[in-house]
Amino acid sequence: MKSGGRAGLSRPERKPLMRLSVSLVALLFQLVTAKGQPVSYDFNNGLGKAWRIASWKSPDSKIGLNHGTYVPENVDFVEGMLRLKVEQNPGPDGVISKGAAIWTREKFGYGTYEFVMRMASESPTPDGPGKAHSGTVSSAFLYFQNSETEMDIEFLGDKNSLWATNWHNLNLNTQPGYSPDVRTTDQIRNSSLANQFHNYKLVWQPGSVKWYIDGALVASHHTNVPIAPAYIILQIRGTNSDEWGGKATLNVPRYAYVKSVKFYPA
Repeated sequence: MKSGGRAGLSRPERKPLMRLSVSLVALLFQLVTAKGQPVSYDFNNGLGKAWRIASWKSPDSKIGLNHGTYVPENVDFVEGMLRLKVEQNPGPDGVISKGAAIWTREKFGYGTYEFVMRMASESPTPDGPGKAHSGTVSSAFLYFQNSETEMDIEFLGDKNSLWATNWHNLNLNTQPGYSPDVRTTDQIRNSSLANQFHNYKLVWQPGSVKWYIDGALVASHHTNVPIAPAYIILQIRGTNSDEWGGKATLNVPRYAYVKSVKFYPA
């Protein structure tokens, strides 16, 4: 296992009033609130009623280095697909990174999630040529309050590779650290993720999370497996760091594309 960053949105979630049995509460959430029917989303008619657009501070923002936000104007559609854009420009106090994200109105539980995506590149069209760039993180993931549940399909432009990470943070008053007691992660190397569409599959079951790319198993985790249902999130954001995501690439817009999202309950 190798260290991985966090895909999770920075927007705070409401905390539970009682902490007597987090596991029991989470299990009840699975039984009562998780989406129990197969669903399939495409973007031929925009977002519809299932999705919301994020408009807040993005992760990896640091004073003096990177002022990152998700902005609605960087969410649009082309050729019946969702297109998410990130742009980075110099500012008076660090880089200004404007990214894009959408998230579901409902939470989902155990089951199989499929995303047909092209990870972030400089191509403004879905099938145009384009390469990955430093300063870019694009991902599809599941997330609920301070990573009580989080499972990431996360592409880093500076590494031109994918990270498969799951989190189970039970200290809901704080963001989790990177210790192995809350997070399990693997790096998957594949140089074509930014210049081709691929089928990414995440299979979440009690006690395990598995990742597939085009039907091939690429990671299987049995520790830090979350329980509580979570939102589906699609996002692209900018970074400016020697660590997660890499240094900013200025004045070069980058785009991620999503053809479809599917969920099959366990």
